[in-house]
Amino acid sequence: MRSKAGKVGLDQASVPEGVVVYAIGDIHGRADLLEQKLARIMADPVTGSQKKTVIYLGDLVDRGLKSRQVIDLILTHEETHEIDQVWLMGNHEEFMVRFLEDPENSMEWLTYGGAETLLSYNISVAAGAFNAQKAIKAAEDLQVALQEAGHDRFFARFKDSFELGDYLFVHAGIDPEKPIAGQGPEILRWIREPFLSFSGTLAKVVVHGHTVTEEPTVRNHRIGLDTGAYYSGQLTCLRLEGRDYRFL
Repeated sequence: MRSKAGKVGLDQASVPEGVVVYAIGDIHGRADLLEQKLARIMADPVTGSQKKTVIYLGDLVDRGLKSRQVIDLILTHEETHEIDQVWLMGNHEEFMVRFLEDPENSMEWLTYGGAETLLSYNISVAAGAFNAQKAIKAAEDLQVALQEAGHDRFFARFKDSFELGDYLFVHAGIDPEKPIAGQGPEILRWIREPFLSFSGTLAKVVVHGHTVTEEPTVRNHRIGLDTGAYYSGQLTCLRLEGRDYRFL
């Protein structure tokens, strides 16, 4: 039940009947961990009338060595299973898109994990010796590689947020002082404070990644799922069914 102010806490939040949601935290190129998690999701028992929905919270790419393989896995999973999938844009996908659009002014992406992403597409880089000419060539090669792999259609489907029942799924969080409709991409993909330290309730319970913690973070207004998979080996998945939640 919502409060008179139209706000809801985790103890009251629910997803619609007939839907089981699996929200996956920041993957960062760890295709091995994602493959294991998707296998668990598909093995998770549901009733015949229930529909599984998988939501990826962004930062699928960079840092880990298999960003291309992560995208391949997600697309293949969608083609071979009757499930719904939603992928949200994180700040690292934003970095990647910036590099494709303006490589000369976006070379810092390479130091944030972009070099590993390029290598996953068999594009060799030497970040320390990079210059504008090499950046332009790498961006051109990456664009071709995305098209050949069918990954351009993957990037065309990114969302900044997704609402389902009493939950809002985003990459980083929201500004507690603004309505949901007033949250721009720079907030949804990048924010930390004042979102993380907020202690009240919001119009939706926010499920997010972006900020790394050793264990999933559970608060009345948010659930944080970034457990640093690319270095910790721990990829977190939240399961939502009705008013129940647990980690898979």
